[in-house]
Amino acid sequence: MKTFIISCFTVFLLVTVAQAQSYIPITNNMQITSYSNIKFIPNNYVFSDPDSNGVIQINGQHNIILDGDSCRVNGQIFKGYMIKINNSHYITIKNFDSVFNYKYAVYITNSDHITIDSNTFCHNRVDSAGWIDVWAEYTKALGGGVMMYQSRAAHIHHNLMNMQNDGVALYHCDSIKIHDNDFSWNTSYGIRMFWSDTCNIYQNNCSHVNRPKTDPSDCGALLMIISNNNSVTNNDLSWSGDGVFLGQYQHSATPNNNYFAYNECSYSPHNAIEATFAKGNVYKHNKCNYSDYGMWLGYSFQSVVDSNEINGNYEDGIAIDRGYGNQITNNHIGDNPTGIALWEGSPISGYTTQYSKDYDIHSNTFDGNSLAVSLSKTEHTHMTGNNFLFSQSASLYFDGQSSLDTITGNTFTEPTAYHFQNNSSYGIYAPDNMFLPSDSLMILDKVYDKHRSSSLGEVQWWPYSPGPQPAVQSNLPCDMAEPPSVWYAYPETGYPAVNRFGDSVYFDTVIKKVGIASVKMVTSRGYDLALNYRPSSDSVSRWTLSSSDTLFFWVRTIKNPHNFQYFSVRIGNSKGAYYKYTASPVLLNNANLNWKLLKCPVAGGNGFSRTVNGSMGTDSVSYVEIHADCWDYGYTLWVDGVQFAPCTPLTGISGNISSAEKTLYSYPNPFRDETTIAYELAQPGSVKLEIFSIEGKLLETIVNGNQLSGLHEVTLNRGTLPNAAGILIVRLTASDFTRTIRIIQAK
Repeated sequence: MKTFIISCFTVFLLVTVAQAQSYIPITNNMQITSYSNIKFIPNNYVFSDPDSNGVIQINGQHNIILDGDSCRVNGQIFKGYMIKINNSHYITIKNFDSVFNYKYAVYITNSDHITIDSNTFCHNRVDSAGWIDVWAEYTKALGGGVMMYQSRAAHIHHNLMNMQNDGVALYHCDSIKIHDNDFSWNTSYGIRMFWSDTCNIYQNNCSHVNRPKTDPSDCGALLMIISNNNSVTNNDLSWSGDGVFLGQYQHSATPNNNYFAYNECSYSPHNAIEATFAKGNVYKHNKCNYSDYGMWLGYSFQSVVDSNEINGNYEDGIAIDRGYGNQITNNHIGDNPTGIALWEGSPISGYTTQYSKDYDIHSNTFDGNSLAVSLSKTEHTHMTGNNFLFSQSASLYFDGQSSLDTITGNTFTEPTAYHFQNNSSYGIYAPDNMFLPSDSLMILDKVYDKHRSSSLGEVQWWPYSPGPQPAVQSNLPCDMAEPPSVWYAYPETGYPAVNRFGDSVYFDTVIKKVGIASVKMVTSRGYDLALNYRPSSDSVSRWTLSSSDTLFFWVRTIKNPHNFQYFSVRIGNSKGAYYKYTASPVLLNNANLNWKLLKCPVAGGNGFSRTVNGSMGTDSVSYVEIHADCWDYGYTLWVDGVQFAPCTPLTGISGNISSAEKTLYSYPNPFRDETTIAYELAQPGSVKLEIFSIEGKLLETIVNGNQLSGLHEVTLNRGTLPNAAGILIVRLTASDFTRTIRIIQAK
């Protein structure tokens, strides 16, 4: 036992002495031997490597530490490597201040247990034009920070590798741990993986990886080609060509079984996550928002999409062509043209026998999509426990040979058009769902099937329970742009959605025209968006416009930088029919930073050209939509005072601005600090606008003179009025009429 202890101590001393740190400069073509522990002398080094031999060479060695603290190494010509490692083990490279202008800063082949820690490898080979071949082998690697081939058990952490093609490229590697690195702003990939398995990738910044001079769809934050059993968690993969691109295509029958969780993949000009011809992947708690597609999973099968955010994408939230056996559960899917699109497109060679089928879609929330779920030639889909909120065109759309589907235990809150739109000749089995409102006649209005067209299949539905009867808004409100009304901005199918880049629709209590609030929509993309009114979440609209001739509303815009190119209004019913009123976009352009009152006659005219879609009449009208398009540069749109004339006044809100008694009106009313008094003159002439106390004492004459016809506004400030709160009288005397209203000055 004593001999053994002495022998171990001797070995420890020998290793310690062998690893004593030496201080030497970097020299060209220097070869490092085993058990070296080198601290390079700080300096600005310049070494080109045209023959790709490596400025520093480690070949067949082990147990080496290279510390490049305060060393800057310039490769000059974007060729070769600063460090080249082959067939070596237990190598540590750390603290290099800057390595730049090489093809790769570090090039590693057939090695293991390599540690790359706290280095800056930036501005190595970079290009941003041309198409990248994602299937290219390592000999065609593009350049960047670190390249590894047939290597394993490496640890890459706390490095800065950006402004080049790749951050890290792994070819035929396994068991690589990559974490806490900054790979942002590269032009090919943050991390490139080719036939690389069992890697752990977490807490890296791989954002803003794009090719500014060409199509960004071939680059991405993370590329995984034929790479399996990897864990990818808590990474920033946003603003990149793709957040994740994963592909298998005919090269391997091995299941992928990759795990993606808690990654930020949003704001991609292409796809937040793309996985094609892939099996067994799990996607949980990722953010896949505001991209072209949230998830493009063409030909993917037996995968799990669970608890992700998939909102505001250009095209579809989740799109799967010829996939099968996938589970889509517990996701929030909102403000997309289509929430989930499943279809069976033309077959691709090698996959002609793969069909779109066998989906389990449960416990998802669909909120404000144009179509929540679209099934085209997709069989045997089971949907349960989903919550379908306020779809525009339809909550569920069926087309082609969509059969053997079961839709049960879901909740459907009234869409603009349909709960079910069955354009298939096959029947849909939909028992025991909850419909809000639950009135049977109203539900029938929202089902499109063989009862509308004999060539279609029947939707077999019945409500789970009677539920509460809806509140029906039969009287026309005097301002639809007031709480508790509900407004959604629906994306036109195939075009960008609202809420891209964090945009939204909400009530604005600061910038308003009448009442307590206006409706404000902000979008940084400008394609056709439909701003849609509903009375409130627990009621439905059923208006009759037989005695109402005009829709009035105020608009205010901010256009940036282009003018509006399209503007229309829709007045529709619950059966998919509507009047469409197309008007000149000049009306919106003239409202830039300025409130404008617009008048749309129900019969058309006054600059609004009416067309009819479907069986539309003036009874059972259920919604109003305002459509606007400003190219692709975004805009802000406010609407306020949205009302038909005549209307039923709401408590605390100014009434119908077109009726005689309301030619003179004020907002807000009641008010504290100031209120705006507005009036409309049919013809020019003398005008006097006076303020009286409730006792009839004249307090102030605001206007006294001649004015032109049209709308006029005056701001009344509390400072000019008596301090006591109470009722004041406003009297307007014009050349052809006199009007009086009361306003309330609150405490």
